[in-house]
This record gives sequence, C-alpha cells and structure tokens, in this order.
Amino acid sequence: MQKNHAFALSALLLAAGAAPLSSAEAAQVTLSFSNLSAANGPALSPFFIALHDGSFDAFDVGTTASSAIEAIAELGSGAGLSSAFAASGAAAAGGTSATVTASVNAFGPGIFLPGAKGSVTLDLDPVKNRYLSYFAMVVPSNDRFVGNDSPTEIELFDAQGHFTGGTFVENSSSIWDAGTELDGTTGAAFLAGSNALESPAQNGTIQANHDFAVYAGLATAAGYNFTDLPGANTPLLQISAVSQVPVPGAAWLFGSVLPLFGWLRRRAPASALPA
Repeated sequence: MQKNHAFALSALLLAAGAAPLSSAEAAQVTLSFSNLSAANGPALSPFFIALHDGSFDAFDVGTTASSAIEAIAELGSGAGLSSAFAASGAAAAGGTSATVTASVNAFGPGIFLPGAKGSVTLDLDPVKNRYLSYFAMVVPSNDRFVGNDSPTEIELFDAQGHFTGGTFVENSSSIWDAGTELDGTTGAAFLAGSNALESPAQNGTIQANHDFAVYAGLATAAGYNFTDLPGANTPLLQISAVSQVPVPGAAWLFGSVLPLFGWLRRRAPASALPA
C-alpha cells in the first residue's frame, strides 16, 4: 500500500470512530541453517545471528577486521560479536541476537558438518528486527568466515511490516578471508593435531577467498579427510525463514474496514571452533 493510501485509510478509521492500526504485529519466525557442502567438504561453526533495524554493520570488505570478526574467523567464537551487538544502536533500538547450533549431523559443540542442519525460533518485531545478519567460521581454515557484508542484504519484513521470509543460498564465492592469520597448518582450526590458538599474524584486510588448497587432503577433527574443496560456484549455505502469521488481536477491526480497502483499491492507480 502506498503512503498516501495508508494515510487515507487511517483518516477514514478515525472518522469512523475506530483506532487506526498502529503497526504490524510481531511474528514467530523459524530460521533454519543448512551446510550444503558434500561429504568431506568444509564445516561451519555455530552461527551468531542478529535481527535488527538495518544499522548493525559488523564488517566492511577491504578494511581491517575487528577483534569480534577475528574471533569468529579464527576460533568460530561469536562472543565478541555478541558483545559488539549488545553495545550497538541496533540492540538499543530493540534488536535481538542468538546462537544457532547444528542439531542434525552435528559435531562437538554444534558444529555444522557437511549436510548438517540447525534452527532457532524467535518472536520478531517487523520494524526492530526487519533484517538478519549471520556469521560463522568456515573450517578447516586459519581465518575464513561467512557473513553478510551489507546489513540490509537479508530482509525478513518489508517496509509495511509484512513478513517476506524465503530461502537464501550462498555459494563458496561468498567466503571471506579475515586477513588476520596466515594460511597454513599452524593455527588452523578443525585440523587434527593443530592448535587453533596459535595465530601467525597476517596483518591484511577482509577479502573474498574460497581457495582452500593449503588444507587439501588433511585430516579433520571430525575424523574425515578434507578432500572435497569448495569451488566458486559450490553451494555452501542455505538459510530459510518461515513464519506462522499471527492473527491480529482486533480481527473484528480488520473485518469492519474491508469495504474501505475496496474503496481505496478502486481509487488506486495501476502500478532475496575447536581445533
């Protein structure tokens, strides 16, 4: 509905002696994450997710990674991002965050092995939680991660507060290199016998990088050899958002204004870890 039509509807409701609809209601949304990698491919750490108004921008390509991004990229830890989000204006505006672990084909503390899935269900406000941001480490690696660079890339509600949801698929070309640690077996997470706490400094910037050749064939902590390396167009991650649309508390009010919607319609013009 265009703004002038929404204004006209509000005026008609007031003229009829009824209170106008204040905003779209909160929706219960289930967010599901799936590792699409084939057997013996990359695994993903538990996801840190933030639902916000579009103002939580955790990183920018070509810049030095923050300590929070370094922690998710090197250790699969979302603790730094959780703290950064809690201190952000997005959280102050009513944003919320959560951690999503694998529940199907999981390893250790909810790591998403190839084919793994996990989900979380949250009550979301269509304005305060309009957008989704997600972050997880890609392993085995020294400092690779996935996450949306643009905070408004994944929209769960439109500008009118209607749930849009849908399914989002990322290929391996969307993997980021944090630029904080040199690639190699030293300090690489998820490799058998490697200590992820070791961190040979790289002093680089965040760049796209799906080249995992340095880890090819090596044994992982999950007991398989990393032989299915991702290519640029290899499906890596699927995120789906599904909601049960709530029934408004004042359903009678909606029914009473149906004729007004019809009037407006006639008047209206035509017109997307451990080591």
